Amino acid sequence: MQAFLNMMQAVDAFFPVGAFTLSNGLETYVQQEVFKTSEDLERYLDDYIRILPENDMGLMYLGWQFREQKSQLLQLDWLAAAAKPAKEIREGSQKVALRFLKAMDKMDGGLRGSLAWYYDEIRGKRADGCHPIVLGLYAGELAMDIETALGMYGYSILSAIVNNAVKLVPLSQMEGQKILNRFLPKLQDAVNMAMTVTMDQIGISGCAWDIRCMQHQWLYARLYMS
Repeated sequence: MQAFLNMMQAVDAFFPVGAFTLSNGLETYVQQEVFKTSEDLERYLDDYIRILPENDMGLMYLGWQFREQKSQLLQLDWLAAAAKPAKEIREGSQKVALRFLKAMDKMDGGLRGSLAWYYDEIRGKRADGCHPIVLGLYAGELAMDIETALGMYGYSILSAIVNNAVKLVPLSQMEGQKILNRFLPKLQDAVNMAMTVTMDQIGISGCAWDIRCMQHQWLYARLYMS
């Protein structure tokens, strides 16, 4: 239970690392009037969850898998940066990772094990930092069941997207929750797939989503960091 509660805090939108400011290209879609209805939100989520196992969810799983293999972790860190072509998404993940490690270093007796090592590598400029990798290492430090940890992380991502869409479009809170509920079975499928991912599969993406993420930094007005 303690590990579960610690992980719940780590993926909570109110954890002070700035993850709630990431719209993942959604803000661009809304400003371009491509995204206007609850049906658009369902299509967006359906596409997003398809690539999640080969992206952030897969990175979290591999971070957990390689938690005792430092050379593999460094390769994964470099791969994570290379696999995010949109500058805001890449830098956003790096900033959130560093803020997470700084916060954790001030709580619960400070950083230990692979998390402390990764923090030193980032500060020494030998690693870029990647938020999902950090969460994978944290799950390992908690000795937490990785399937449960992946499910919690995936839920936090989908919940954030839904809440951002509700504010941006806008949509009703009830409609957003109904859509989120319908995607829970697909989240389980994504978790199962993430636990089979290899490093060679990391970075499979959607071109339209990448382009909207790149365009975001040039929008006239922005509510979100990415």
